Amino acid sequence: MASRTMTQKPAPIKRPMPSPHRLRPWVLVSGLVAITVGGGLALWLLMDAENHAGDPTDLLVSQMQTAAKGGNPPPFHALGGALRTLYGQGRINVVAEDVPSGPCVKAGWRLAKSGTIIVNGVLPTRLSAAKLTELCEGGATLTWAPD
Repeated sequence: MASRTMTQKPAPIKRPMPSPHRLRPWVLVSGLVAITVGGGLALWLLMDAENHAGDPTDLLVSQMQTAAKGGNPPPFHALGGALRTLYGQGRINVVAEDVPSGPCVKAGWRLAKSGTIIVNGVLPTRLSAAKLTELCEGGATLTWAPD
């Protein structure tokens, strides 16, 4: 009998199986790029919207300040009421009619810092938020005489 040499059969080569939870570098990089671009776009849109669609009270204050500087005021202010200027005794008065109570308090407080504010024909001796809220109740006419 012939002798047989026992040789072992070579083991099959195992290729590493990709793990389903293994993160590939290109997926990570593209994800980070997408998040960065999306965040930048959202920030840009928010900042742009803030500039164009501002608070109507802020727009009312800026319209009154522009009218006081001699600018041509629009016939109606940002809240829908009439806006006009009155000249007398060397001073200019800016009158905004039909201002709702919430914006009246906010605009009156901001305008009082740079002039005299009259609410519904009443000049408060001591101005406070509570007094402005009381005077502006139910809507008001704001008259502002800048310093």
